[in-house]
Amino acid sequence: MRTPIFAMTVPPNSCRGVTLIELMISLTIGLLLTAVLGYAFLGSRQAFRTTDTLSRMQESARYAFERISSDIRMAGFTGCSFSTMANVLNNPNDWYKNLFGQPLIGYEEGVSIFPNDSDGNALPVLRGDAVTVLRVDNSREYIVDDHNPPSAQLQLTANHDIKQGEILVITDCQHAAVFQMTNVNNNNTIATVNHNNGNAIDPGNCTKGLGNPVPNPCTANGTPYTFARGSRILRLSAVTYYIGTNDVGEPALFRQRLIASGLIASGGNAATTAEEMVEGVQDMQIQYGENTDGAPGVDTYVTADGVTNWTNVLSIRISLLMVSLSDESITTAPQAYTYNGATITPTDRLLRKAFTTTISVRNRL
Repeated sequence: MRTPIFAMTVPPNSCRGVTLIELMISLTIGLLLTAVLGYAFLGSRQAFRTTDTLSRMQESARYAFERISSDIRMAGFTGCSFSTMANVLNNPNDWYKNLFGQPLIGYEEGVSIFPNDSDGNALPVLRGDAVTVLRVDNSREYIVDDHNPPSAQLQLTANHDIKQGEILVITDCQHAAVFQMTNVNNNNTIATVNHNNGNAIDPGNCTKGLGNPVPNPCTANGTPYTFARGSRILRLSAVTYYIGTNDVGEPALFRQRLIASGLIASGGNAATTAEEMVEGVQDMQIQYGENTDGAPGVDTYVTADGVTNWTNVLSIRISLLMVSLSDESITTAPQAYTYNGATITPTDRLLRKAFTTTISVRNRL
């Protein structure tokens, strides 16, 4: 007797594949999720780039204000107060020499004549205003041990690092003088500073006598003045801040600074050199707080061409227009911005932001 064979029967709908419609729905949902995640990633990436760029612009503006402020606050500073003064430099009214006469002066874009460098070349100003500040550099001072006016020789209490051609200020808090170091510093191993007028350096001293009062320090071959032991010698700091173009074509804040040519090459002349301070500064606009009625405080803020007396300027308001670099197209479309009273729509997609600060001239308050 044969054993019956029972066939396994499978319910017709218990196992099946994915239909085309279900597959398309799954793909659509997946694509939507991917698009949402991609959009969120791109959005967060763009937000990060914008935030990072704004942070760098803010930090650059703060650094620029700090550097400018350190000079403006000390404009006209001479080490201590005094009753008489002399500037024995040839052409003492040049912008980088006139400590006693014009330690602070501004230049208005499109109106003022901007200063030249020490070689007579015009500053390469891209746009905006400029400001010149003179003061003594009190980061290091040199103490006089003995002064021999007939030999135009100042003996210091220690060896110094002053180079031939540097412009210096000497003061005993009764009298002050601006002069040029005329002797060669033999590898920083001497303690002597000369101020004679026989050396062929630029600008040179018109006299070796440091006692002439302004405005005619070189009449009658100069008046001798003996600086007592303990008098101080300091370097003259002279800078002009302006907006120029750096080596890679970006707008930047520059500083034209007084040096001695011996610091960068052979020779002993006074010279100026341009230094890039902050990249990404497109414009600089400056207003000056002037005291016009003699009462304490600032009466009005005016542009450089509106200042009636530069000695009455008590504060300066500086506005910097910062811009992202040319290879940083941050915005999706050109963004209009308002600066210096005008609304401008640029053709690029760079990010711009204006920063403003007010700086007091402490030496006049």
